[in-house]
Amino acid sequence: MVPDGFRIVDGSTFTDRAEANRAYMALINEAFGFNASGEDFRRLLPKLFGPGRDGARHTTFTVDTSDGSLAACAGRFPVDFIAGNTRIKTFGIGNVGVRAELRKRGLMSAVMPAAVNKMISDGAVFSFLGGSRHRYKHFGFERAGIVYSFDLSAKTLRKLGEEVPDGYTLTPLSPADETAARFIAETDNRPWRAVREPREMYDILTSWHAVPYVLYKNGEPCGWAVVKGGRCVTEAVTCVKEHMLPLLGLLGGLDAPLTFKAAEYETELYDTLWPLSEGWHSCADNLVCVLNYRELISELLKVKAGYRSLADGCLRVVIEGIARTERLMIEVNKGIPEVHGIDAGAETDNALKLSHADATALFFTHNSPASRLLEAAPASWFPLPLYIGSPNDV
Repeated sequence: MVPDGFRIVDGSTFTDRAEANRAYMALINEAFGFNASGEDFRRLLPKLFGPGRDGARHTTFTVDTSDGSLAACAGRFPVDFIAGNTRIKTFGIGNVGVRAELRKRGLMSAVMPAAVNKMISDGAVFSFLGGSRHRYKHFGFERAGIVYSFDLSAKTLRKLGEEVPDGYTLTPLSPADETAARFIAETDNRPWRAVREPREMYDILTSWHAVPYVLYKNGEPCGWAVVKGGRCVTEAVTCVKEHMLPLLGLLGGLDAPLTFKAAEYETELYDTLWPLSEGWHSCADNLVCVLNYRELISELLKVKAGYRSLADGCLRVVIEGIARTERLMIEVNKGIPEVHGIDAGAETDNALKLSHADATALFFTHNSPASRLLEAAPASWFPLPLYIGSPNDV
């Protein structure tokens, strides 16, 4: 419900695009305290707010009806993913803010459902954001998206650096280097990955003040890495496995311990980091709101079957999703997964009944309470390898 004196407006409807984006920047910089800290969303997220961008077009606003000013906002930015060869329509939620003097008036509780409903009508499969689980669970978001963090010491990295063969170099990505940007976009064949155009690559990889590097062998690009905050490697990808150790060794030139993020489907990176790390842990990396369980479960089961054997079995579930109720039969037969809809009139007394939050936790995180209800074969299928990655965050 929208509080009296306010209305919901889609940012794409504003006639004056320049003024809409100026007011938008003023709102979110103020809401996030950036005016005092000296930060600016144009520098922090150039992929969304850099020169020529129209961030307001992808944002839902609460507008003060008395003067037309922007009172609150929730950005819903398209960030599609590829599962195998299937494109998954996705939106990242970001820049959820309310003017300081209007907080505790219910404006966030108005703008967030409006943004979610717009994504549902646009056919989104899921949405993601970073933030407080306690705050955003009320809008359908639950902690999910497994990633492994491997800690490599500065000593280990220096040793790897001493062993890098001749011919390898590591260079920061330049905004003018269209060849390297195209190489990254066209070489990325990870089974689950974001859709990223070459012309967008520099702004994407330098968002969040990250530094992207390109690995060369004898002058030819053969891999890349993205380092956030000088300590966390959020992407490390090479054309072939033999380039991975040189990439790690040259990152040792930062002369600091590094934490590497790896999804379990990134088998070459995972297997290289495992024997080198001082320690590791896994965690649910984002908050996720699933809007189409059937499509997401189906495609991610196929991804998982590509790097791990799946036990044969069957699971029937009824999910009271935030977008719709879904009645699904999930099967693995001879290692091949399939997900079918259960007809509305079919018996589901023996199906596992799940709330929206419980379904997200069961399918996309470790050790949810609902996982104890599964038989052995279905229990081995989950969690599915949903991972967003910092360069794709909004």
